[in-house]
Amino acid sequence: MFARVCRFVLQPHRTVWYLCALVVATPATSARLVAQSRDAPQVTVSGSVLVHTFVTSSRTNNIDVPQFAVRRDGTDSLGDGGGLGLSVRQTRLAVRAFWPDLLGGELRTEIDADFFGGQQQNSAGALVPLFRVRRAVAEWRGDRSHVLIGQEVPLIAEHNPVTLASIGVSGLSGSGNLWLWLPQLRAGYTIAQRGTVRVGFDGAVVAPTSNEAAGALLRQPDRAEQSMRPAFEGRAVVRWGREAGAGEVSAGGHHGWMATAGDSLLVSRAVAVAARVPLGRSVAITGEWFRGQALAGLGGGGVGQQLGVGNLPVRTTGGWAQLVAQLPRSVEVAAGAGADDPRDAELAPAGRLHNRTLMASASWRPSPIVAALEVREIATRYRGGTARAVHLNVALGVTF
Repeated sequence: MFARVCRFVLQPHRTVWYLCALVVATPATSARLVAQSRDAPQVTVSGSVLVHTFVTSSRTNNIDVPQFAVRRDGTDSLGDGGGLGLSVRQTRLAVRAFWPDLLGGELRTEIDADFFGGQQQNSAGALVPLFRVRRAVAEWRGDRSHVLIGQEVPLIAEHNPVTLASIGVSGLSGSGNLWLWLPQLRAGYTIAQRGTVRVGFDGAVVAPTSNEAAGALLRQPDRAEQSMRPAFEGRAVVRWGREAGAGEVSAGGHHGWMATAGDSLLVSRAVAVAARVPLGRSVAITGEWFRGQALAGLGGGGVGQQLGVGNLPVRTTGGWAQLVAQLPRSVEVAAGAGADDPRDAELAPAGRLHNRTLMASASWRPSPIVAALEVREIATRYRGGTARAVHLNVALGVTF
């Protein structure tokens, strides 16, 4: 049998004749092939080449995109741990595809990547940023329903502050913003619609995560994965308006598990409220609030502290808000603040008791040029006092 198949494939004229006869004999198949070629996706490539110049006044957890300030321990012989630098690792690249008519709806896919995946030192001592995938999503939307698969922000905290200084890590992380991109499966349905006002419910099955360090390539399961259960999220959402003037208010919850000694499980949970409210055609206020426990795995909740005294979940409350105004001549200004306040008694002696960030920025975007200035003031409280840092960031680049 194998020899007979090989002889057939190696006789090109017979192969072509058979394929032509098959297409002619099955008009439906031919029609589908033509339709598929006609409905090829609309593919676009976009990105931004960004150079960030930054000055951080004192020690933080990360000098170019800091989330919290670190107390001096007297071991730094060069002073207070601040510094100046330049970086290109927040440069981004995205590929998008769009099918306008598929299964009665539209399908959008996107792969969003940057160079914030870590760094390696080359032979000359310079740091080389590593490429990474931030988001990778495929979303189908019908008249009232939608389905999403891929890696995306938490369902209960979809909004992020507008900033060009904090792209690799979303703005106000560790100061009230739950943002971490996680693999998930979502579905939602609009139960009522009147004019531009829509009311719906969304649910998601989310990858379990507990914010534990993993190996560079091979890894072992973290506490959340050892629970053998995914996390679940759900929300009710009200939307109104269209495009730039659209508003949204949502309320939802998160529930996950983590393995511990014996057969018992620890719980990661949260309730959250999120909103984007336009104040006219060019001004909008956006913000989120949450309360819960063991939320470091969602992007720094509890100032990045998952478990505390007695290896028990750290309870915390946090939130952020930002006002953004679009001005003439492609100018945008923004001001925001965020805070995360874990329960002091549940933290280890060296724990971060409170973290607050104030930010203000101005950007100029006459396409394709991008220029932005941002200043951020961070105050992190410890049992021995409050550590403070001021971060100044200038972003220059080109978008395409």
